[in-house]
Amino acid sequence: MNNNNQLFISTNNLKQNNNLLEQEVVSCIAELTKETISAKIKTDFLRELAKKGETDDELAIFIREFRKMSIDPELQDFAPTALDLCGTGGDKANSFNISTFVSFLVASAGIPVIKHGNRSISSKCGSADLIEGIGIPLDAPLPIMRSSMEKLNYTFLFAPKFHPAFKHIAPVRKALAKEGIITIFNLLGPTINPAKPANQVLGVFDPNYLPKIGNALTSNKVNSGLVVHGLIDNGEISGVDELTNCGGNSVYGIGKIKTREIETWQPEKWNTEKGDFTELSGGNLDQNLRIMNDLLENKAPPSLKTTILLNASTAFWVQGKCSSLGEGMELADSLIVDGVVKNWLEKASYFFK
Repeated sequence: MNNNNQLFISTNNLKQNNNLLEQEVVSCIAELTKETISAKIKTDFLRELAKKGETDDELAIFIREFRKMSIDPELQDFAPTALDLCGTGGDKANSFNISTFVSFLVASAGIPVIKHGNRSISSKCGSADLIEGIGIPLDAPLPIMRSSMEKLNYTFLFAPKFHPAFKHIAPVRKALAKEGIITIFNLLGPTINPAKPANQVLGVFDPNYLPKIGNALTSNKVNSGLVVHGLIDNGEISGVDELTNCGGNSVYGIGKIKTREIETWQPEKWNTEKGDFTELSGGNLDQNLRIMNDLLENKAPPSLKTTILLNASTAFWVQGKCSSLGEGMELADSLIVDGVVKNWLEKASYFFK
């Protein structure tokens, strides 16, 4: 073992509960992504960082550096008005792909959506699975992605394609996951969209991460956004990485709508009543495609439809498409009822054939 290794030195610092300096973090990230550094050294570092708890500044540096190492999708001219909607996953709720369907709805309203995501580890159907299921390929070349932005206001950046630096970290993450350890990489995925869209709604599985992720994103120049967590009282599920109408919602504003503290938004904030969490359930890809069709035909469970509208309304408000959440609810509902979302999905499927 090389005792001059930065990860080794920093691991000892973390054991003493010391926060890491900026250049120290940068050097550690460089070593985490190297194939030549042993898995044990990487594992020890990430375990101790998780044990100490990442500071806002440490997370902000991780976001900055991994964005630098990502492959550029060359969508800079769309980024200033674009929006990303995604969650950390990990809430074990097995709900329908709410943020993914909302991303379709938002794009159908003319808002540029640059969605960044992956296949799910913890659920039967992740965002990439549903997106692929409607006919959008995960491996489209960059010119096609650009054309998709121009024609559909939409593109999906499949994380493994754009983050080659993660290749030599994946085995370590899996090993720590077996130990039940949540590392910084459980938080990082939704924050490192390589296109750097200016606006974002990001859901987290644990409300303790709301200000940490929010402050780190503000430091990385997100223009406007919310970090959110849905509070649920449903047996083993106490919360989800989405806004819902099934209880209160913990919300932390970032960028130009930055809040001083976590706020709690009840369903009444969107002029709606509390719903039933069991109506948000999803399944495998085939089941979620059927649920999506029910949403388009206005046959979905009431709480699911309301939750979809509520999230879309919030996305509209964050991006500046509407001036109030109530206005956003009306717009989102009209896009479904008038068949605009359905037509957009048909157009998207045809575009990639």
